Amino acid sequence: YKPKSDLPIYYCGADILEESREVNYSLLLDNVIKFIKSYLELPKEKESNYLILGLWVFHTYIIEKIETTPLIYFYGVYETGKSRAGEVLKELGFRCETITSPTEAVLFRGADYFQGSLIVDQVKIWGSEGNKDIATLIKARYKRGLVVPRINLNKSGEDQIEYFDTFEPMIICTDETMPQDIESRCITFQMQKNANPKVESKIDKELAKSIRNKLIVFRANLAEKELKEFEPVSRRRLNEILYPLYQILMEIA
Repeated sequence: YKPKSDLPIYYCGADILEESREVNYSLLLDNVIKFIKSYLELPKEKESNYLILGLWVFHTYIIEKIETTPLIYFYGVYETGKSRAGEVLKELGFRCETITSPTEAVLFRGADYFQGSLIVDQVKIWGSEGNKDIATLIKARYKRGLVVPRINLNKSGEDQIEYFDTFEPMIICTDETMPQDIESRCITFQMQKNANPKVESKIDKELAKSIRNKLIVFRANLAEKELKEFEPVSRRRLNEILYPLYQILMEIA
């Protein structure tokens, strides 16, 4: 795989060859959570949400082994850190790309071509100005095997119908509420204005790169390994979105 030179994602350089294959995953998870805490403030009564975000970061690195992915939904009014949340998680996630006000084509073609993680900053899918096609695409992203058909007028016959795989990790940062059928696929974070100004400091890019390199080693170490199966952690849709994070937790605990 040779990435396009102008792709807005991070990918590893030659320095990855200097990384040891021996990585303490529990310590790495602690470092991921510590990094997130340094730049993102969540309500104190929901301290465990940092663990959820840390496990989400890990799961982006082995998404090929996972059947469902929770959509991460940062919701709040103006200046409550929604976009900041996307910026912080982009620094750590696997092939994270941030886009603003995406079109339908960008959503389904990008997922099919690049198979990375997508951070959407501001999107309207509700109300008179909402885009129903984008809403349909978002609903299909959380589960492997759901494809989006589109007509290619440059082809003929049955070849006109093309199918795109839209499955990939996704973060939505917006002040727009979500329809219930989309929110049921999400882990929702209700954002508030920061009480601690230190989290607004400049992100340490070198530290982020160091953590990403170790996460890439985690990905490489699990390349030939199947994740263990466990009993359901909940029921129905809630189990679908929480189960992959539980698998990661059991793998690295």
